[in-house]
Formats: sequence, structure tokens, C-alpha cells
Amino acid sequence: MAARVTGEHSAAKSVRELTAVLFVDIVEATPLAVSLGDRAWAQLLERYHEVARRTVARHGGWLMDTAGDGFFAIFDEAADATRCALEINGSVRGLRLELRSGVHLGHCWQADGKCAGADVHVGARLASAAEPDEILLSEEAAERARQAGLELTDRGVRTLKGLPGHRRVFAVGA
Repeated sequence: MAARVTGEHSAAKSVRELTAVLFVDIVEATPLAVSLGDRAWAQLLERYHEVARRTVARHGGWLMDTAGDGFFAIFDEAADATRCALEINGSVRGLRLELRSGVHLGHCWQADGKCAGADVHVGARLASAAEPDEILLSEEAAERARQAGLELTDRGVRTLKGLPGHRRVFAVGA
């Protein structure tokens, strides 16, 4: 299980823990920002990030970072991260946004209020490989999500940018 990451850790007290990572990005964010204009885009991002903050907390996660049109959160369980992504997808439909999400379960280094390591990159690469409104899971995350009763579809073996080898990926639902 992931330890709650706080600013109280120091590099000397860093821990490597099994952690579910969730990355979410807005599809076609740049054209949307240009068409809306700076003020309307900033207001839309604030509403989107507020939905993310509330939903991540409700599912027992910790929002680690927001950057532009995306965010990164960690959870104790892959199923919680996946359910969180599903809820956020549903919540932002009213904002007319489409999202790409990636969930991975792996060992991450946690210290100084940060979460890092190669497994964090896997989650980010899954999100960038997802189709609009799709939530892609690594095989590691999918195994735990299935055990928790989530229905997944095998999306085959893929190469994720910058990562060695091939990985089997799964999507939530049909």
C-alpha cells in the first residue's frame, strides 16, 4: 500500500512502496484553449482541477501534481485509481471535455512530498496512449482491478514511448 506522501519525509527517509498511479490529460487541450481564449480556458481548467481534487480525495487518493491540462495522483489500490478515473470522466462530460487516463501499479519512491520512479512513467505513457475517454491499465493494475470486480477489455500488446519492451494493456469496459 502507498504511504501518504507528506512534506515531512526527507530524502534519507524515502520509501519505495507499491503504489497505483493515475495520470489524466484533456484530449485536444491546445486547440480548445485557443478557441476559448485565455480567461475562459483558465476558468475551465479551474473547474476541471476542482473535480479532480474532490474525486481523488473521495476515492482515497492523493493529488500529487497538476500541470496545464493534466494531473497525477496516487492511490493504495489500482481499483480505486480506476474508479476515480471513471468518475472524473463522467463528471467532466458536462464541461464538454474528453480525457485520456492511464493507471499503473508499481513500486514508486516517495519522499519530500513527491512520488517518482520508472513506474510513474509507465502510468504517464499509458495515459498518452489512451484514446479519447479511454482509461488504459497496465497488466499489473488490471489484475488488481479485476479482483475488485471491474470489467476490463484486453487491448493487446503495445510499445509505450520511451519504455523498453512491450506491455499488455487493458481498458475499462467494452
